[in-house]
Amino acid sequence: MGKMMALTGNLDSKVREALRQKILDGEMDGGYHLSELKISKDYNVSRTPVREALCALAADGLVEMVPHRGAFVTHVPASTKLDQLQAYSLFIGLAAKLAAEKASIEALLDLENAFAFISNDTMSTADYLKALLNAMETLEKTAASPTVTEAVLMVQRRTNLPDVWALAIKDRKELNLQLATLLTALKRKKGDVAEKTMRQLASIAITAWLGQRKLVVKDEQPEEDASTPFAYSRTRAAQSAFKTEQ
Repeated sequence: MGKMMALTGNLDSKVREALRQKILDGEMDGGYHLSELKISKDYNVSRTPVREALCALAADGLVEMVPHRGAFVTHVPASTKLDQLQAYSLFIGLAAKLAAEKASIEALLDLENAFAFISNDTMSTADYLKALLNAMETLEKTAASPTVTEAVLMVQRRTNLPDVWALAIKDRKELNLQLATLLTALKRKKGDVAEKTMRQLASIAITAWLGQRKLVVKDEQPEEDASTPFAYSRTRAAQSAFKTEQ
């Protein structure tokens, strides 16, 4: 019995994460009907783990369970997505502060190794992204705060953070400058500087995300905004993004 329950739980996790990725990747837009029967056939599982997966995704706010109608992908407005990214900026900033204040010599060596990629000018975009995400994970682990870890995971479950960071890589030079400043702050145990720099790094990613949103809604902007340079007010870009959700 215990073995059967463990197997069901494993299937639940696999289906849940597969569906989560499709939702976060945009393969399943807001309002998409998540048929239990179709999903069970697609993943060759019974409907029990499918229901468990859908309930877990509903708890994360990605799925809405409608009585007598079924499960649907939640429509998340741009304002909510921006809130989630700004929350991530706060959480990862706090992780940087704690890491600077608490890091042992061994942990600092791990951080230095994790940040070594910034000196590699020939690294591919894919490898750079992988290294950047690893550096953020190492930073979070060094903070050694279950509360911060849970807060970051909360955002990760609702937002495609790798895609957000990937958008920022076009400004790799600025990223590297900020990452070098962050590493220096960590090594010198300057918690406030580390927090400020980490939030600046997150801001680069958020601004890149807003830039993509603006490009998507470009045709809906007033005529005088159509020629606005790419360097723009973050607040104004956010307002443009929100407009498409109303």
